[in-house]
Amino acid sequence: MNANKRMLSLALLLALCAALLSACGGGSGDGEGARLSFKDSTSLETLQGLKGKTVTITGYMATLSPLSGEYIYLMNLPYQSCPFCVPNTQQLANTMAVYAPKGRKFDYTDRPVRVTGRLELGDFSDEYGYTYNYRVVNATYETVDLSGVSEDYALYASLAEDGVIADVNAMFDYLLFTCQWTEYQGSMSDASGAVTTYFLYPGDAENQLADTGDYGFAKQSAADYFPGLIRRVEAVNGAQLGDLVDIIRDAAALEADARKALAEGAYTYDAAADKYVLNDNDLLYNRFYEVYGRFSEWLTKYEL
Repeated sequence: MNANKRMLSLALLLALCAALLSACGGGSGDGEGARLSFKDSTSLETLQGLKGKTVTITGYMATLSPLSGEYIYLMNLPYQSCPFCVPNTQQLANTMAVYAPKGRKFDYTDRPVRVTGRLELGDFSDEYGYTYNYRVVNATYETVDLSGVSEDYALYASLAEDGVIADVNAMFDYLLFTCQWTEYQGSMSDASGAVTTYFLYPGDAENQLADTGDYGFAKQSAADYFPGLIRRVEAVNGAQLGDLVDIIRDAAALEADARKALAEGAYTYDAAADKYVLNDNDLLYNRFYEVYGRFSEWLTKYEL
């Protein structure tokens, strides 16, 4: 049974959404601006201090950027087809929406770009349904020569090219489901077309884990899923990527505990709310965000 994921309140992690910048179809920026790194952009205080100011940052355009060219999604890693999101939301993470000046448009490039524009804070959403608290407007860009790229960043680019980074990010959607399935909702329609929503029952959660469809987690719930992710990371460079391997191993341990809670019936039924409540709900919730927070910080580790 397909479950419509419930949007959770993730105020703490909104600060982890990386502030990236972008620019206009091939020209130079309109001034150097304040240098902003991906790590700096995880600080709301830093972003508030730069509100309305000209900033500059270097990254890559996501290929999902709108065909209209009115804006792009900028990330600090190459070869990503679509933006990263905070799990179970449409809130951009490690990605920034960057808007061209009115009447102009961006030309896509797979080369790294240095973008310059004005940092704007607020509550924004776009045609893809993504939401974010900051963006760069009136932006321009110039391509960047990577002949002097650091060895560390070259390693990160190899990981990104393999696609394992995007897969690890997607893994957190599955991990959140195992830890918080009682907060998710399903829906059904009657003969008249009226739609009824409901919180998942244990059987619904089990079905979701076994579902091989687009919204199911059969692939992720397989026994070799986490070991497979670790093997892919170690194949790139296990010695230098031990921190990422540790994150995946901790995620696997949490998944095992959450799956055990479901299998052993470690939940109670709240008749008034017509929903189940996990006995260790808060513990699992906090453990999830601890390991996801470490991954979010890891994503900002590499800078051009």
